[in-house]
Amino acid sequence: MFAQAYRFLGSIKLAMPLLVAIATILIGATFYESEVGSAAVQQLIYKSPWFGALMFMLAVNLGVSAISRYPWRGARKVGFALAHLGLIVIIAGSAAVIHLGTEGMMVLRTDGPALNQLRLEGDLLEVAHLGTEVNQTPVQINPDQTVTPKQFQELSLLKYRDHVMETTQFANTGTVPNPAVQLQLKSERMGQTATEWLATFPRSYQQTHLGPVQLELAQANSPTELEQLLTDPQDSDLGRWGQLKIEVDDQSTTLEVDPSLDQTIELDHNIKLSIQNLWPDFRLNAQSQPTTVSQELQNPVVALQIESSQGVERWYIFAQAGFEPIRSIVSGEATPETLDITYQVPPPQADRLFRVVVDAQNQLYYGVRSTQGFASGPLPLGEPIQTGWADFQITAADYLPQAQVQRQVGPTDRETGRPGLLVSVEGQEQWLPWGEPTELTASSTFAAFSPRLLSLPFAVGLEDFIVERNEGDESVAMWTSKIQLQDPQTGELEDRKVWMNHPTWYRGWKIAQASWNPGDLSQSTLQVKREPLWVTALTWTGALLVVSGIGTMFYGKQILRQWNQAVPVAITESPSVTEKETDESFPNVVQGPKEAPITP
Repeated sequence: MFAQAYRFLGSIKLAMPLLVAIATILIGATFYESEVGSAAVQQLIYKSPWFGALMFMLAVNLGVSAISRYPWRGARKVGFALAHLGLIVIIAGSAAVIHLGTEGMMVLRTDGPALNQLRLEGDLLEVAHLGTEVNQTPVQINPDQTVTPKQFQELSLLKYRDHVMETTQFANTGTVPNPAVQLQLKSERMGQTATEWLATFPRSYQQTHLGPVQLELAQANSPTELEQLLTDPQDSDLGRWGQLKIEVDDQSTTLEVDPSLDQTIELDHNIKLSIQNLWPDFRLNAQSQPTTVSQELQNPVVALQIESSQGVERWYIFAQAGFEPIRSIVSGEATPETLDITYQVPPPQADRLFRVVVDAQNQLYYGVRSTQGFASGPLPLGEPIQTGWADFQITAADYLPQAQVQRQVGPTDRETGRPGLLVSVEGQEQWLPWGEPTELTASSTFAAFSPRLLSLPFAVGLEDFIVERNEGDESVAMWTSKIQLQDPQTGELEDRKVWMNHPTWYRGWKIAQASWNPGDLSQSTLQVKREPLWVTALTWTGALLVVSGIGTMFYGKQILRQWNQAVPVAITESPSVTEKETDESFPNVVQGPKEAPITP
């Protein structure tokens, strides 16, 4: 019984159905992937237990088939054993790549910063109670929009939708002051009407944008603050490019940047300062040199040269909070430690601004900016205000002194919004919008449905994206991503090029070109993956064994014969035992010609 089962495990009768089944599954998976995507096929097929069982059975069949031909005498049997061993090693390496490797996508832009966050396949559900650690589990979205797993912690995972929409309402049910105003924007000529809420809390509702229009809400606690808020913010005392605040010991000096460019300013303690350069929207180019990508104050930086009795030093001052100045010594020693310089710039302002101001007596006022200038005045409820933006009017439709936000999230048929996950806690259903932590109303629990991210030990920036076209028909011939790899520990920068089938490696990570957007050549999608070194060695070893085995089967006898002719060896005695191969012993092996004994 055991002998029959053993022979069946290594027979062609088992190998053929396995190979047909695996080939059929792979062909079907290729077409299925075009419908549901790579992530779903990976989870449903390639990483599934049943597909792993099929591949394991194939490896067992190959192993038993090779062992049953022992002893491996002659080139054909040795090659047969090597090829089968190589296939087993390749199967093991493929399984290790699928289950132990790390792979994700990174979307980069030439006008965006360098990124170190890798977007992995799948999504993540995080659940935390107040004062406890966060528990996480991977979430698989099935093609029918059901979710796996069905249960995590006390949450039941019901279903997934590609688009959910959050609607927000305010009610005057709060216990503390929280002014909220509902504004209605209307244009008869354009046939458009929009409604927006502004509120002091949550802070995200203090300001919003409707296309080029900026709406904001502010509170004035005194008549002075009210007057300032009803004045055009563009009339700033900071000037066009901002001001430098210079402090030496207890003495302070304010210096406006615009009129001081290329000027040398003498300060106290025999210190001279000159503003040598200004970059309103600071970036580093491909040569790691400072440049500006626009004339807007998006990321302003000034370069200063400071001379003191100790030496000459160069400073780079950032307007963004939290960035310390970058200092380098040109000659001599560093400037005195008592010197401190900060850079302040006016906040960016929209060309079309409508500001609602609430004073201490809960009276409403407005300030509006248009191409005609800035206007302000009282804001009565229900009366339209002419904005100066064509025929657009703004009306304060409602005002709540003690507003409380009320959010509702639900699926929508519109092609807008974010993905959402429907969960149930204690019988109450609630949608979790993708990427936003949500407090569950049924319990003191916070849950977040978010992407799976991995922080890389380096950052990748897109310097340029080049599309090469064929002459004549202008069809796309090749596209190339010029990337910059940044080491945050050492500050080292490396420029690389990546294009189709030409990846680059950095610190064990493989970076390859994945896709691109023909409608936006400022964007490129890279695939970043890594697998253990022994896994890579395993797959290469398997491939080498297969090639060696095939070569031995087809060319081993010829090579051995030529070797014996080139290096004659005295054989005093012919072999007493010859190899016997019969079709009856191994019916699933195609027999080759018999090998004649080598005689002197």
